[in-house]
Amino acid sequence: MIRRVTFQLLGLWCLLMAVAFSIWYIPRSSFFPHASFGAVLHEETSEYSQIRVRGDDQKRHLLFVSDVGVEQLQSTIDLENPGQLQVAYTKTLFVSLLFKQRQERVLLIGLGGGGMVRFVEENLPSTSIEVVEIDPAVVRLAGEYFETSDGPRVTIHTEDAFDFVARRHEPFDAIYLDAFLRPSVDHNPDGKTARLKTVEFLESMKNQLVEDGVLACNLISYRKTTPNDLEALREVFATVEQYEVPGSGNLVVIASKREVKRTEEEWLRVAARLETRVPALAFQKFVADQKR
Repeated sequence: MIRRVTFQLLGLWCLLMAVAFSIWYIPRSSFFPHASFGAVLHEETSEYSQIRVRGDDQKRHLLFVSDVGVEQLQSTIDLENPGQLQVAYTKTLFVSLLFKQRQERVLLIGLGGGGMVRFVEENLPSTSIEVVEIDPAVVRLAGEYFETSDGPRVTIHTEDAFDFVARRHEPFDAIYLDAFLRPSVDHNPDGKTARLKTVEFLESMKNQLVEDGVLACNLISYRKTTPNDLEALREVFATVEQYEVPGSGNLVVIASKREVKRTEEEWLRVAARLETRVPALAFQKFVADQKR
């Protein structure tokens, strides 16, 4: 009898822990979307995602909605300060600058509302940007609601990144891969987004980089496929560093074509130089936090 009660209590404890774990990784804003993101300005279902735009005259949020109705934030732009990154994991993606300081030519895979495009435009004034986004609805909404479109240094390609990267291009200094967030990616009937996780695609991206080029990608730490994604990255790239983004469930990975080894003092010197060029990001604090 005592043993049965003990197992029942143990089972209840495991259930409570599983529920707590799930709640922890659902974005907090999913519970109170109207309070967090504002009114719904637009909603549509494209070939690839259910898309929702929320916000007001100042801030706009692009969200993908899962099959069970959970919103996942993809982009936020402050229209009065479009060059300021608003989403935590996007700030961490630009840790890539610690590995490759001069990025004169970059490729962004996944557009969202264009927060990263606007950041590069304002903070890296000598950098040209090419963007590949498979979903024409996302490209259209980025222009209509987020004021993100082609410009003197920005070219947006509406096509499958797998096909784009398979062709030869002028080499890129950095590639930013943010195409893993769609809530329905695991149910994508044609598997187009899933192809972006293969060794074949990673090899293609590596071949598009300059000799000291870097790849920065956003993964979801608790997704069951993430260990395989990391294994594939380590198979292809000489250096693979991963950084948890606190309170988000995001895992940012920086991969370099060549081995990168520096002492703590060298990392701090690089960070200090970068902050004079890109004061919007606290590189020295980031390096210090990694030591802790």
